[in-house]
Amino acid sequence: MQSEPMSTPMDLPADLPAENETGPPPEAAPDGPGTAPEPPSVTQACCDCGGDTASGAGGHDGSAARRAEPAQVYVLGRVRAVFPDISVQQEFSQVAGEAEQPDATDDDALYRVLSDPDNRYIARQMCYVLSVQGVDTYLLTPADPTDLPELLEALRPVADRRDLAVIVGHLGPVAPPGACQGLSVPVVSVEKIWAFDSKELIQAIERPTGTSRKHFEKAAGALLDRLLQLSDNAGTAPADRALNYLTVRNQEIYQRTNEAYTDGYTLSAVEAVPSRLSGAQTVITAIFSYTHRRTNVTEKWSVRVGVDGLFPYPVTPFQTYYNR
Repeated sequence: MQSEPMSTPMDLPADLPAENETGPPPEAAPDGPGTAPEPPSVTQACCDCGGDTASGAGGHDGSAARRAEPAQVYVLGRVRAVFPDISVQQEFSQVAGEAEQPDATDDDALYRVLSDPDNRYIARQMCYVLSVQGVDTYLLTPADPTDLPELLEALRPVADRRDLAVIVGHLGPVAPPGACQGLSVPVVSVEKIWAFDSKELIQAIERPTGTSRKHFEKAAGALLDRLLQLSDNAGTAPADRALNYLTVRNQEIYQRTNEAYTDGYTLSAVEAVPSRLSGAQTVITAIFSYTHRRTNVTEKWSVRVGVDGLFPYPVTPFQTYYNR
């Protein structure tokens, strides 16, 4: 399956008050490409979708309505298939054993058998579990039964640990006891799922002029590793949804990080906090801090992400951030 295309952040309208003035970044001390950075810190502020922000905005008419809506999920993880009972497991084993060529692993067998249209009757009986950083987090069910093939594609065996599935959907109740071998986790009604191929993601990013492909892919891969370390969340909190979205859908953070590495900076921290622009819509400001390895000077860049509704969306481009 092809990776979902990355979106380009929208420009901030001229009549919308900016949260931070933009300007040229501090001049970097000359330096060559740096080594892989230390893992950055991350701060994710608590954000009540209808609560007060730093500027006192909040309590607007839409806050109660948003709290009443089912929680949205935007999460990264791995999908695996689980047999609900012994009868389904035995039927699967019989069908799998009819293959002329033996499968290399159990994952290969599951993917081969369940993705075969002739075996769709088995696939419909299976439980599909999403794990985040190795922890079982959700049971997945397609909102539209015709989307089952997309869910099955997420079972494909992968060699790169960074290749994950992106799940977008609505959070439901905890699965009833005995529904899936006693697994007691919430059910997510999946509206969209796609395979996250790290190599395709990095290759799809527009490379800055004058930057070698090898250097750029190394820098982009290092940033992706750090962002995936921050994505060990359930993907329901506004700050988590914003960071997960930026990881797989925003090119500018990869381009800017490559430039920072070239100038001798390293990514030192990532923050996700409610924006003062939150009012009729919930907006999260993601702040990326880059610290120079020799001078210890830190410059900050930020991007605002709207998290109302099912799909997060860019509100501003990636721009210089100044503390207020």
